[in-house]
Amino acid sequence: MAEDLQKRYDERVERFLVTANMNEPDRVPILSQVQTWAISQAGYKFEDLLENYELEAQIYTKANDGYYYDGCFIAGINHLVNIGIELGSHTFFISPNAVTLQHKESSSMKEDEYDEFIADPMRFFADKIAVRKVKAFQQDDEEAVYKDLERLFDKAAQIRQLALVGPAFRERIGLPIVTSVSIAHPMDNFFDFVRGFIPTMTDMRRRPEKVAAALNAITPFYERSIPSSPVAPFPWTVDTHHIATFLTKELFERFYWPFYQKTVEGCFNAGTKMVSYFEGPWVQHYDLLDDLPKASIVAAVDPQDIEGFKKRFGGKQAFFGGLPMSMVKYNSVAECIEQAKKVLDIAAPGGGYIFSFEQGLLSPNDVNADTLREVNRYVAENAVY
Repeated sequence: MAEDLQKRYDERVERFLVTANMNEPDRVPILSQVQTWAISQAGYKFEDLLENYELEAQIYTKANDGYYYDGCFIAGINHLVNIGIELGSHTFFISPNAVTLQHKESSSMKEDEYDEFIADPMRFFADKIAVRKVKAFQQDDEEAVYKDLERLFDKAAQIRQLALVGPAFRERIGLPIVTSVSIAHPMDNFFDFVRGFIPTMTDMRRRPEKVAAALNAITPFYERSIPSSPVAPFPWTVDTHHIATFLTKELFERFYWPFYQKTVEGCFNAGTKMVSYFEGPWVQHYDLLDDLPKASIVAAVDPQDIEGFKKRFGGKQAFFGGLPMSMVKYNSVAECIEQAKKVLDIAAPGGGYIFSFEQGLLSPNDVNADTLREVNRYVAENAVY
C-alpha cells in the first residue's frame, strides 16, 4: 500500500474514532452509503457481478472515489444471491431495474407451528423453512438435495475467501469500511425469515407468550456474535433494525430491548461501538436509550429528527444522517448545500456527528451524482472544527 494512501486511510479512521468518542476531530467525517446504486453508475447490471469479484471491486471503488468520503458503511453485494437464484430461492430477488436487490416478505411458519419451532428451532429451519423457501430442497431425490446443499456451503466458503472489495478500498483509494461484524437481532430475523411482518405484528398481540418463547429459543444462536473478549476499536459492529420502528414503546421494551441492550453493552465492554441503523423514527424508544453507556452506539437517525436526537443525546451518543436523499435527486446544488449548512449548524458542534444520507443508495435514480459530489465537496472543505 502506497505511503500516501496509508496516511489518508489512518487519518480517516482517526476522524471516525474521535467522532464516535464524542470529541471534535479536525472536521466532520463524511460517510458513504453507496450500495447497489454503484452498479448502475458504472453501466452494469447486478447479474454482471455475481461471479466477477474483481469487477465488483472496481465498480465500488470507482463509486466511492472522488466523492470526498472518509469511509463507507458497507461495500459490495451479497454473492449468495447467485446460488439462491440457481436453487430457486425467493427470499431475495433482483428488481426490474436490474440493479437493486430486494427482499421478498413471506411467512414460512404457520401459526399452529410455534411449539414445534420452540422445541428445536434449528431442526425447524432445516426441515421446514429451508424447504419452503428453496425450490431445490423440495425435490424427492434426496441425493440431489444433498448435492445442492453442498453447493450452497461451497459458495459461502468461496465468498469468504475471495471477498475483494474491503481490501480494494484500502489499497486503491485509502478508504476504510466502518463496519465489519454484523449482529442480527433475533426478532428482526424472526419476522424477516420465519413468520413474516404482518403475522409477527399480529402474534405479538394475540399470542405474545408464544412469540417470547420463540425468541428465547433462538437468541442463544445470535448471542454468539456479541464479542465476549477485547476487540479492535475499529471497524465497528453493526445491526440494521428492521421491525423496531414499527413497534410501540411497550412492544419494543418487551420483545426488542433486552437483546439490543445486551448487544450494545457487549460491544462497548469489548472496546468497540455498535452502529445502530434505526431505519426510521425511534423517538418512542428514546427513554430506553438513555440507559446505554456513553459513546456506545453510532446511530443512523431519521432526517426529521436530527435536531431532536442532538438535543437529547448530544455529548452522549454519536450519529449520522441529515441529508435527505430526495433533495439530492430533485433539488439544485445550491439548495442541497443550504440543507447541509443547516444540518451542520445543528449537529456538528461538540463532535459526535457524521455527515451522510438517511439510508443507502440502491436504485439507479436515487440521487444526482454531480449534486452528491458537490455537496460532499462543500462539507469536506467547510465543516472544519
